[in-house]
Amino acid sequence: MKMNSDTASKLIKNLQSEIDMLLRAEKRDCTYSHSPSETPIVPEYSFADTQKRLEELRGNMAALRHAVNRFNIETKVPGFDITVDEALGHMSRLNEDKRRLSSLASIPEITRSREYGSKEPDLVHRNFSNEEVQAAYKETCDQLMRIQQAINVANLTIEFDVDVTL
Repeated sequence: MKMNSDTASKLIKNLQSEIDMLLRAEKRDCTYSHSPSETPIVPEYSFADTQKRLEELRGNMAALRHAVNRFNIETKVPGFDITVDEALGHMSRLNEDKRRLSSLASIPEITRSREYGSKEPDLVHRNFSNEEVQAAYKETCDQLMRIQQAINVANLTIEFDVDVTL
């Protein structure tokens, strides 16, 4: 079956939801109780059928995950000379930089700090150009946006084969 990474990821989520529902139903229906004077109401439950369905669902999930992983390590991101996997790692680093730069940008030029028991406050000065930090922050955000958009294009337009029975 041909599909793109976006579709495969959504199918993985749907399969996980179905597994979760099946396991909740199993937990609910695998036992029943009644008093000795009551006629039992036995819920429909088949261990063998549940096991078989879980194996099918988990097998399809494994095949989809494997296909997405292969796609990520083999597919070049349009406009970049890196794979999707490398791009995701680069995005992680860019997000760390974005948080760091945001924190630096919020440091005031001068602050007062007073130690307990001291008579005079210390003046704490920012030791960098806020304009440089703002420019680096903007460039980091722009890089993040460009790489995310390129990954989105790849995820939505490049198809691959997956051996699943849905």
